[in-house]
Amino acid sequence: MSKEIFVKDAVMTIRLPEEVDHFEADRLREEAGEMLEERNVKEVVFDFRKTGFMDSSGIGLVMGRYREMQLVGGKVRAVHVGERVRRILVMSGVTRVIEVEEEKKWK
Repeated sequence: MSKEIFVKDAVMTIRLPEEVDHFEADRLREEAGEMLEERNVKEVVFDFRKTGFMDSSGIGLVMGRYREMQLVGGKVRAVHVGERVRRILVMSGVTRVIEVEEEKKWK
């Protein structure tokens, strides 16, 4: 089992790497797809804490899981989203369909 993708209590968490490009998105899509088939996943959480760059394939990865969760009545969330990635998610319209929790800024 991957250290980046794990399932606990019907919640799949996907810890995204620093850069989510075509290669990484394909790899994660394949891994997550296999686990979604094997487990009874009702929620997918994308953890963006390490991510500084994401291209359109990353958007496709998120939206693909969103569509899969819609079919089973589940949901998708993005957590620990930094400013740069948040802008990408807003511009692409992702924030209109999934819940986005911004990175906590400690004072």
